[in-house]
Amino acid sequence: MKQLHRNPLFKSVSIALTGTVVAATIVLPAQAQEAEADHVEVIVTATKRAESLQDIPLSVQVLNERMLTNLQVRGFEDFIQYMPTVSYTSNGPGYGILYMRGIASGGDGVHSGSMPSVGFYLDEQPVTTINQILDVHIYDIARIETLSGPQGTLFGQGSQAGTIRIITNKPITDFYESSYDVYGSTTKSGDPSYGVDGMVNLPLGDRAAVRLVAWYKKTGGYIDNVYSEFDYDNEGIVKDNAEVVESNFNEAEVSGLRALLKIDLNDNWSVTPGLMLQNSETEGQWYHNPKFVGDLQVARFFPDWTDEDWYQASLTLEGDIGDMNLVYAGAYLDRDLDSSYDYTTYSEYRSDYYAYYEYACYVYDPNGDCADPSQFITGDENFTRMSHELRLQSGVDQRLRWIAGLFYQRQEHLFDLQWIIPTMDESLSVVPGSSTVWQTNQKRVDRDTALFGELYFDVTDNVTLIGGMRWFEYENSLYGFNGWQGYCIGYFDENGDFVEDRDNGELQAPCYDTGVVDDEQKGDDIAWKGSVEWRLSDNKMVYATYSEGFRAGGVNRARDTGVPKYDPDWVYNYEIGWKTTWAGGRVRFNGAAYIVDWDDFQYAFLDYTVSPLTIIQNAGKAQTKGIEWDVNWAMTDNFTLTFAGSYNDAKLQEDFVR
Repeated sequence: MKQLHRNPLFKSVSIALTGTVVAATIVLPAQAQEAEADHVEVIVTATKRAESLQDIPLSVQVLNERMLTNLQVRGFEDFIQYMPTVSYTSNGPGYGILYMRGIASGGDGVHSGSMPSVGFYLDEQPVTTINQILDVHIYDIARIETLSGPQGTLFGQGSQAGTIRIITNKPITDFYESSYDVYGSTTKSGDPSYGVDGMVNLPLGDRAAVRLVAWYKKTGGYIDNVYSEFDYDNEGIVKDNAEVVESNFNEAEVSGLRALLKIDLNDNWSVTPGLMLQNSETEGQWYHNPKFVGDLQVARFFPDWTDEDWYQASLTLEGDIGDMNLVYAGAYLDRDLDSSYDYTTYSEYRSDYYAYYEYACYVYDPNGDCADPSQFITGDENFTRMSHELRLQSGVDQRLRWIAGLFYQRQEHLFDLQWIIPTMDESLSVVPGSSTVWQTNQKRVDRDTALFGELYFDVTDNVTLIGGMRWFEYENSLYGFNGWQGYCIGYFDENGDFVEDRDNGELQAPCYDTGVVDDEQKGDDIAWKGSVEWRLSDNKMVYATYSEGFRAGGVNRARDTGVPKYDPDWVYNYEIGWKTTWAGGRVRFNGAAYIVDWDDFQYAFLDYTVSPLTIIQNAGKAQTKGIEWDVNWAMTDNFTLTFAGSYNDAKLQEDFVR
């Protein structure tokens, strides 16, 4: 199992100016609202309906709007620091992998590999992607919820170990509201950072309102790219990075806009269309290892940068049918990502590899001599995701309560990744007219259809039984190719279709590929959940839960090597938890102890005797034993102490031997 380490927050000196304007018939002053927020009821939607945090038998940690503001949370790397039930790795803005409860395989950066084990949501839409977190700017956010443990029944595939949900503030038809933040900071031995955020909520008559949010943030660099050399002994070439040496060379710039319109069609029905868009640009490298170069220093030989644009269009329709509530939530996400980053350390490995097998060169230049093997990777990627959910639920005051729904989503990921050696002979390039030594150009499509429901029955005034299920069907396909140098069996034509390049049965140039994949994996199954909650008093509750989580199966890239597809993997969670409040509501103490069994987990590995490509197979078994807790103490109306943590002991139960 991987051992994960948290990155400490950088020490900084910050200043911030904040303004708030509120007008209404009866409104508490902003400061009084914040003071009271610690010891009043916390409302969450972790069960797909608005309920008190203390009333749901589920381990949930919440960063509400007040906490997000006071902690100066602006993005993913900020808020994840305050969620001890989540571990993560990060390679910079927009690049992160999440882990919960010791489930630490999958989502390891291979675009055609396993999906992550932690679901990531923006309002009602899952936006989970491999290795590339949708780094939403955090401003005017109602709360961020962390749901620990498998959420297979309500949130489906990908929420195998837990779910993180970013919930935006919605338009308010009752009153005008506006706010702004102007902030700046300086990091020791680094460049300054600054930004401005703004929000306005505008009522439009008695039955409509629009909420507009805009932001801009510039993050200054603090990592130096220092002079270094690579000595390629096999080629007799020394490469230096003098042209790209720079102090504080990692910078980021984010700007965006969110617009939501709420219309009350009548007293029972409302519709809320929305649009959110964001642009993020980064330069430089955002991670370093002091043991390799120096503290806050790296040695990069080519420029590193990303340019990301995305937008999400959403529509929510909600209303009552008798004593039942109906919600439709649909969304469409379109995300473009261009990137380039240095890969020279791999060049050194390949040069040594070729030297071991007594090859003269790794690659050749146009004159037939050894070329400088230093290389970088470019990425041209597009994600689109469409999701629809329709759910119907009973009233909250009934002894027998229920929720039932239908769900469908389709995600398409187009990615063209090229490993470029600028000095190589272009006639050896995978892509004509370029210097591409290897290319991965594929289209991945993931489809999910589900029918889900949960049932709540009050056996007595103090005991409730809960049962849930999710029938799901998945269909995942992978189409495209991988290739290097002069080995070829096809190409993509102007229509984007793959064409095998053959002449009388013989493969011909131009060279594009060593392995074409055009395959799919499909299946269906059911995930279950059972729980019992016992309310000891009005402010104390214990519960016991059994729940299941899963990830869909998929296709391996390796062709004609006998590598099979991989099947879904499952997590089985056994949990005992408690929800308690003390001292008149000023102290909240929640927690859970659990055992998580993980069977047939999807494991990624390399086996060069079979294929040079990463292989994913269903492996053995693992188990996590752990405990997590969350203590919130409102010591005074103006001072709050929060103490939260988790401990996991994750072990393999069965070795995987190929």
